[in-house]
Amino acid sequence: MLSTDSLRQRQFGSTITVEQVFRREPFESYLASYESDGLRVYTRIDIPDSPQPADGYPVVIFVHGWTGIERAPTYDFYYREHADYREMLESYVDAGFVVLVPGWRGHGTVNDVPADGINFMAAWDNGSYISPVFYAIDVLNLIDSLSTFDRRTLDVNRINLVAHSQGGDVALIALAVAGEGSTLKNEIDNASIWAGTFPSRFTQVHTYHPMESAPQAFMSGDGTWTATASSADGVVNPNFVFGYPADWIETTNIDEWTWQKEIWTKPGVAEAVQFKFAQMYDAINEFVGDIHDARFEMIVADDGSFEVRHDARIAAAMADIGAFHLEEYLSEPLLLQHSDRDFYTLPAWNADLCARVNKIGGACHDFEYPQNTHALRLSSRSWFSDSDARPGFTYAIQRDIALFRGDDPAGIDFP
Repeated sequence: MLSTDSLRQRQFGSTITVEQVFRREPFESYLASYESDGLRVYTRIDIPDSPQPADGYPVVIFVHGWTGIERAPTYDFYYREHADYREMLESYVDAGFVVLVPGWRGHGTVNDVPADGINFMAAWDNGSYISPVFYAIDVLNLIDSLSTFDRRTLDVNRINLVAHSQGGDVALIALAVAGEGSTLKNEIDNASIWAGTFPSRFTQVHTYHPMESAPQAFMSGDGTWTATASSADGVVNPNFVFGYPADWIETTNIDEWTWQKEIWTKPGVAEAVQFKFAQMYDAINEFVGDIHDARFEMIVADDGSFEVRHDARIAAAMADIGAFHLEEYLSEPLLLQHSDRDFYTLPAWNADLCARVNKIGGACHDFEYPQNTHALRLSSRSWFSDSDARPGFTYAIQRDIALFRGDDPAGIDFP
């Protein structure tokens, strides 16, 4: 039921109901509700100050990144003055687009009524890597509800997606569901994914938690940091994942760690992977009605390298979830915008996806911003961003707007 092919057979849509009205100079903003899988969920809607075009305002739907179950009920749709995405959202509005920011199930509280669906987050968020499928359903229901918004006319022939981080996984699924032969009433015109966390479920497990909890994932063979698997004397780390941890680690010298030792607590990548797969299997055994006995096995070699042997049922189901390998449905123009030093969206993943989309006649651009962070900005750490680096954030916005207006995003030069 959660495979992308099964979602392509579903019907989507609801009715958008305005719950709150704001005047946020120089434009109006609304908080509205709609139904998704029978759940009451919310979206922010910003209206440009420019006159409404004859066919209605073109649309940007912003698919945000991971929030987490603890913060989800107080999710504020980025109304705070210094919210992470505020500059991005207001740039699209200033360019003449109506911008919608769905909160997804379990996210946000409006008029003292929390969004429905926090139980989905409790069951599937993070540990199973399945929650993006549910969030994609919420996005798709919003897309096929756009014509019911009664405060302005929206041009449902010009619907654009922008996504960041986990939102990239959500958006890629939505794009595949809305692709050629879909049952969706409203098509997606273009999409831009910033720092997307969109590879297969198993690849995500093998990448994210090790990088977040096991120093071995980014250290060389002798335990020093070289940004590669090999140390100065040629010793190779067999479980190396990627050379750059998040910049907030402050230092890559383990001998200087203080508070960092409380986060990177697992001695090796194998233990980190085992921990996360245990979470995934526990969730499946508890919440999937016809599976109660699924198990996996870790085979660890003498050199520390390892193999994971999965339950065949789980391996098959996970292979059908997501859209990273469904390039045949990703026919609309697509931008992939990312750093070369962000383990949440490895450059090889972006290059691979773009190449496969273009090989079958798609229109994908792969834009890489050297030495940028996950937010396409620069780090204050010299080991991550040096003095010659340039932030990609504003260029990524400009490339989005160029694409959405029908111009060539490659025409925006990045220094």
